[in-house]
Amino acid sequence: MGKSNKKILITGGAGYIGHNLISFFLSKKYRIYVIDNLSTSTSVNKNIKKNISFFKIDLTEDNKVKFFFKNRNFDLIIHLAAFSGVEEFNSNVLKSFNNNVLATKNLVRFGFENKNTKLIFSSSAAVYGKVAKEKISETNLCKPANYYGLSKLACENIINHSLQNKRNNYAILRYFNVVGSIVDFKIKKKINALFDIISNSIISKKYKININGKNFNTKDGTPERDFIHIKDLCTIHKKTYEHLKTNKKIVLNCGSGVRYSVLEIIKEFEKKIKQKFRISYRRTNADETQTICANTSLLRKLLKIDIEKKKINDLVKDYL
Repeated sequence: MGKSNKKILITGGAGYIGHNLISFFLSKKYRIYVIDNLSTSTSVNKNIKKNISFFKIDLTEDNKVKFFFKNRNFDLIIHLAAFSGVEEFNSNVLKSFNNNVLATKNLVRFGFENKNTKLIFSSSAAVYGKVAKEKISETNLCKPANYYGLSKLACENIINHSLQNKRNNYAILRYFNVVGSIVDFKIKKKINALFDIISNSIISKKYKININGKNFNTKDGTPERDFIHIKDLCTIHKKTYEHLKTNKKIVLNCGSGVRYSVLEIIKEFEKKIKQKFRISYRRTNADETQTICANTSLLRKLLKIDIEKKKINDLVKDYL
């Protein structure tokens, strides 16, 4: 089977999700192009890079973005490029916020002259802010509790304003907590994510972990999250692309519909490595959401997909 003539551009493709999406779409025989400024990743994996067209470009530099798109058209653009992670984002709010917003603004300004180019935007459940115990639907009020979530909501608004009057079809995917890997190499991430913190503690043999609070209104007092495996997320992107061929716009929650507590995840790692962690309960983030879980009914209805509700064991194994 030969390579498809369909061209996909992935911005921020050198990052964790980008590497996995590249691997996934390459296996489907698409022609892959990647833009990344390598600010949060030092390089693109060599095995992947030889099969893609890579361009080191900062999307905030409008002249370079305009020149890149001058003689290029893509069937699909997956926009991942952004500063993320609440703690890292808050370390330089103005720079991070401006980066995310300006990058998105330049992309929609120059990347969609061809009416057939479709967009999938990587948004976040952080746009919802602090929520109640009920599962979140796409119609829930967006009220970000931190600047990262606010930047993602601003980007959503830019996309809606810019593309709704054009003929380009687009999707806004609100990621919940993405874990796991379908690629066969470790990606060093700067994002302060729970699974990576635990994994790094195991690698360094420190076996020490901090939990941001223990008095939440949850099953064990620790924050609860909805974790989706990267393989399912990649499948969602493929199905979304197919959906956009005949539909103007969709907004979808990308979660599993199952919530696990931070303490449950830690205990599963302990069981696997037969080693106890020294746990400190210390509030480091005043804006911590106590519990969050996706209502996936719209995802299942529109994309005809049933996200596998993975057990903790299946989520943890990629990190050991």
